[in-house]
Amino acid sequence: MRIWSFISFFVFTTSLRAQKPLRDTLDGTADDVVVTATRTERKLGNVAVPVTLVNAKQIQQSGSLRLNDILQEQTGVFLTAGSGSNAVGGGVFGNGVQLQGLSPDHTMILLDGEPLIGRQGGVMDLSRFAVGNIKKIEIVKGPSSSLYGSEAMGGVINIITEPLLRNQFQAGIRYGSFATTDVYASGNWKTNKAGIYYFVNRNSGNGYELDPATPEKTLDPYYNYTVQFKLSYQFSNRTKLVLNNRYFYGWQDSYYAINDKNINIAGGGRTNDHTINPVLTHQFSDKVKTRISLVGSGFRYVQQLDSLKNGARYYYDSFEQGFWRAENQTDWQLGKHTLTIGGGATYQTVATTRYRERKTQSIFHAFAQDEWRINNHFLLITGLRYDHNTDFQSRLSPKLALQWKPANKWQINASYGAGFKAPDFRQLYLSFVNNAADGYSIYGASEFSIAELQRQMNLGLVAQILPAAYQITTLKPEISNGFNLGVHFTPNNAIRAELNLFRNDVSNLINYLPVATNANSTSVFSYVNVNRAFTQGLESNIKWQLTKAISVQAGYQFLLSGDKAIL
Repeated sequence: MRIWSFISFFVFTTSLRAQKPLRDTLDGTADDVVVTATRTERKLGNVAVPVTLVNAKQIQQSGSLRLNDILQEQTGVFLTAGSGSNAVGGGVFGNGVQLQGLSPDHTMILLDGEPLIGRQGGVMDLSRFAVGNIKKIEIVKGPSSSLYGSEAMGGVINIITEPLLRNQFQAGIRYGSFATTDVYASGNWKTNKAGIYYFVNRNSGNGYELDPATPEKTLDPYYNYTVQFKLSYQFSNRTKLVLNNRYFYGWQDSYYAINDKNINIAGGGRTNDHTINPVLTHQFSDKVKTRISLVGSGFRYVQQLDSLKNGARYYYDSFEQGFWRAENQTDWQLGKHTLTIGGGATYQTVATTRYRERKTQSIFHAFAQDEWRINNHFLLITGLRYDHNTDFQSRLSPKLALQWKPANKWQINASYGAGFKAPDFRQLYLSFVNNAADGYSIYGASEFSIAELQRQMNLGLVAQILPAAYQITTLKPEISNGFNLGVHFTPNNAIRAELNLFRNDVSNLINYLPVATNANSTSVFSYVNVNRAFTQGLESNIKWQLTKAISVQAGYQFLLSGDKAIL
């Protein structure tokens, strides 16, 4: 059993811009619009599930350069600080994010509503993403599989970039300690029907050393580039096409002292990430709108390390992923009901030195949701999603949410959602021996073989087969049932307080465990479904607008998690 307590305490913010009325400076009182919670545009105060909105003003005042920097300031968002993508042989890759106590591979990351790829070790490295072109970040906590499918069991983070608005240009440069440099330029060009938006960013640094006693740096030198283009064309007042295009290139040096007092291994890791996303929207009438989206993404990471003594290759690793998806969503306004239906198909591939061969997967999905505004006090949301994975049995994910506003100053939200996560490529097909580190090996459940372990034991390579080895079988999807109960209190335009209780019961949770011991005393691992686990806790936030230019925020999260089989 684990107990965690997190506090985000007293963040002071000031503004030197032109002053606005006080009621407009307090987030939420201006009814900011969010889209991720329901896949339709809704005022933040009319959303019945836990949502955190980080707007452009908050991002700017935070001084953050990368996405992980701004997310770690949010209550209930816990970043896993990994060793970085350049770690020898892998391990935990970069800075992932946990929501409501569930690991990073249970949180879906979206860019303008479309899924991002490039998870390594189940982690999406958030330091890949610059914040200079981000308009806002929407964080939905709790199971969201009824709208977004697998990987949304813990929640969804949607990064929404700047839209095409008007003709403008801006640029900036920042320089900090350790030669950290961030340079960007962005601009819009717009006519009556066509528009172009671009954003270019270069981020670099010399790294830093927290322990001078070691020859290796805590963070090695790095540089990366981000380029984003948006092209739009308005065919008519009802039809619009937007083409999103994003490219990321990153390089990080790698220096190691392996079995030596001095640096003797050097190289680096290279990341390429490219996405093309055309989106066509058409307004049939004031009450019916449809959206067709196509996504094509490619991700590649390569790490190579060589010996400084003789130039021989010490280690090489590559990871490639392709992702293609077509999806349609249609919204109907039927009196007090807003009906959202949609569906699509996904095809993805993975090829890596850690798998025996290239792997593919196809997924088909359909979803429906009804928002019923019963009256000014009650809102009821019901939803259902169907997912068919070619590797697993089909799955239905329901959702139920209720909002009650007993008075102008009070709002109560209650929601239930069923989440699921299908085993990923890593958990199924990994076949990896880490000779670069301590020689451990790890196999996906579909690659694991008792017969192979026994053969290696006969050859003297394996010293012992552990009882857990006989538990390895076909992996099942993880399933969760999540509950949230929240209270929001706004006594006046200057103060807002909120409290949310949550509980997630997870079955078939996938974890890795040792299944054998090698002759050199290193371990062999594989993946298995554990019986049952849970996470529960509470989150609280309060914001007080002291003056038009100064506000104070405080946040707290209490988290309890454990394996039910042990408790």
